[in-house]
Amino acid sequence: PVAAIEGYLALAMNDKVCLIDEKARGYLDKAHASTQHLGQLFQDLLTSAKADDGRLASHPEVIEMSSFLEKLVEDLRFSAEKKGLGLQFVMGTDQDNIAANTNSTKMIKPLYFVEADPDRLREVITNLFDNAVKYTPAGKITIGLTGNSDVVQFYIQDTGGGIPPEDVPHLFQKFYRVDNSATRTIGGTGLGLFICRKIVELYHGRIWVKSSLGKGSTFYVN
Repeated sequence: PVAAIEGYLALAMNDKVCLIDEKARGYLDKAHASTQHLGQLFQDLLTSAKADDGRLASHPEVIEMSSFLEKLVEDLRFSAEKKGLGLQFVMGTDQDNIAANTNSTKMIKPLYFVEADPDRLREVITNLFDNAVKYTPAGKITIGLTGNSDVVQFYIQDTGGGIPPEDVPHLFQKFYRVDNSATRTIGGTGLGLFICRKIVELYHGRIWVKSSLGKGSTFYVN
């Protein structure tokens, strides 16, 4: 039913289908946005329920993470630039990149392999990225990848307002949301990070965050 409502509202706002005045268009725009939010809430509730009882669909395969992330960053770039934010993808630590650029004109790109469902992995990264964009009024988002022979780690770093220390231990709990003016204005289900944790744990991984008020946050997954 929600998809049908969303579809009919989209048709009503299509100039080739209907003629409506600007005042009515404003009302329909708000209704359409609310319907999309409701649809996302239903989807998050369904995914959360499946995660709780072990029914999350998973079709793992071997993924080369540097190529996977490079493509995903290009797909996500528009969302960041639409808000006036920069988006960059980095390999290794900053020190590694500086050394490579200083000592040689060529850098051998390391290959990082993991076994996971690419759709589930994309869901985690996109969720973390969307949160970074929502809560970063200005600056940039950095998606990074590093690792060694034992561990592959990626992270999403923002230059937003940061997370209060007392909220950090609870971020990955179901329905938990930081209570401040930003979260009240932006809205959300409080399920995104819980779902991310469940997906990461599905592949025996770990997710955590480091944050400083006024300086931004970095979410790590390995």
